[in-house]
Amino acid sequence: MLRLRTGFLAVLLMVGCQPLYKAERNYEVYEKDQEFFQPLLNGSTDDVDAKATVVLEDQSYPIQLQLYQDGRFFYHLKRLGDGWGTWSHKNGFLHLYAERKLFVMNLEIHSIQQDGNALSLEFSDRFGPKFLRLQKTLK
Repeated sequence: MLRLRTGFLAVLLMVGCQPLYKAERNYEVYEKDQEFFQPLLNGSTDDVDAKATVVLEDQSYPIQLQLYQDGRFFYHLKRLGDGWGTWSHKNGFLHLYAERKLFVMNLEIHSIQQDGNALSLEFSDRFGPKFLRLQKTLK
């Protein structure tokens, strides 16, 4: 009986450790040098309402990002509010990092066209991986 209980608990533990959500990109990503991302950068972090704001096209997950030349970024999430983080260019992508009280935000901005300017934002939330297309707008 003890072996049966132990076996049941082991199976339950293995099933419980499986990822709940699995998602794959529906597009290719392309490594770009830092110059490619230059048009996304705003001048000074002194003015949050700077020239360019990167906005997600998919309004079901509304997020706004403003990237600044000093390596910082400002974000606004509809349900979580505003905050600041840092960004860096690594391996042909922009890596964004911000800490909140309850969790850490790790985001990546990729080019999704070899010769174009289309961008995507990738991150994971409590429901799993998200792959969202970004649209650059001017405020």
